Amino acid sequence: MDMAKPDMTKMRRADRAISREDALAVIDRCAYGTLSLIATDGTPYAVALNVVRDGKKLFFHSAPEGLKVDSLRENPQVCLLFVENPTIYEKGLTTLYTSTVVRGKVTEITDFDEKRRALRLLCDRFVPSLTKEETGCVETGPKSTGVWCIEIESVTGKQNRRMG
Repeated sequence: MDMAKPDMTKMRRADRAISREDALAVIDRCAYGTLSLIATDGTPYAVALNVVRDGKKLFFHSAPEGLKVDSLRENPQVCLLFVENPTIYEKGLTTLYTSTVVRGKVTEITDFDEKRRALRLLCDRFVPSLTKEETGCVETGPKSTGVWCIEIESVTGKQNRRMG
C-alpha cells in the first residue's frame, strides 16, 4: 500500500490565506515564535524562541546543552508558529489574528564567525538601541552559546480580521 504523505501546507480555510511575503513579514514583526520539535523520548516538545530572519534562513541561540539541543541533534525537522496581535472578539465568538507556520530543518552552526554573525543579527533585531560595545558579548559569546539555523522548507500564513 502506497502511503503518500499529506500536503502539510494545504490550508483548510484557504479564504484566510495570506501571501508568502506577508507570512514572512509576520516573522519579522513578532517578538518570538514557538518552536515545535520531537524530544529525545519521542514526545512532542515546544519552546518559545527569539528568531531573526535572514532571507530563507532563521537564526536563534540557545544554551550549549539541554533537552532542546539534544532533541534538535537527534531530529532536526522542526515547525515554528508565529502569532501576531491575537485578540478575542467576543461578539463574533472568534479570535482575530495573523499567523505564520514555518517548517524546516535545523542545523547547528559551529563556525565561530558564522555564529558571531548570527548573534549580531539577533542583537540588531532585538536590542537595536544598544551599541556594539554594550553587546560586546557577541565577540566572545560564540564560544559558550549554541547558535542554530533553520532552512525554511515551507511557509504558510493566514489571518482572521473579520469582525462578524
